[in-house]
Amino acid sequence: MPKLHITLPDGSQMDHELTDETVTVGRAPDNTFHLDDVSVSSHHALLSPKGDGFILKDLGSTNGTKLNGVTLKADEEQILNPGDKIEFGKVESVFDPDNAGEEAQELPEVDDHVLPVAKSSAKPSNFMNASPFQKKTAKKDPVGMAIYALAAVALLASLVVIAMVFGMGIKS
Repeated sequence: MPKLHITLPDGSQMDHELTDETVTVGRAPDNTFHLDDVSVSSHHALLSPKGDGFILKDLGSTNGTKLNGVTLKADEEQILNPGDKIEFGKVESVFDPDNAGEEAQELPEVDDHVLPVAKSSAKPSNFMNASPFQKKTAKKDPVGMAIYALAAVALLASLVVIAMVFGMGIKS
């Protein structure tokens, strides 16, 4: 399968297989191959099969399309050869007609092992340990407990004072 090996200006790389009849390259999302780079025009270039190969055509892009360092004229068709360097603005790519650089990996052999069904299993004693969430436990708050204790002592002291006040008022 023919493909383009793309190198973006930030150094990241990606590949795009030329699977469609006609591949449009550009910054607009309606392109077959969307390149989100400011140096790429909204509809920059076109790649399409012709005979046994592919042709490249610039669609009147602002920053131009270069083939092996030579800027293409608008609507000029050029036949692509293996290893051709294509620049869409500042985005560099290399044309690979048959992925010569990659070797096809063989599929792994099918393993015919069948695992036996278990005859018995242990029933869990409870399902508390099956939960991924921790059990909620009451947290001890020593400051809160001290405040409650002080409030209780203050309440008792105020009751004693009230009782003493009423006790003095009755004797006279």
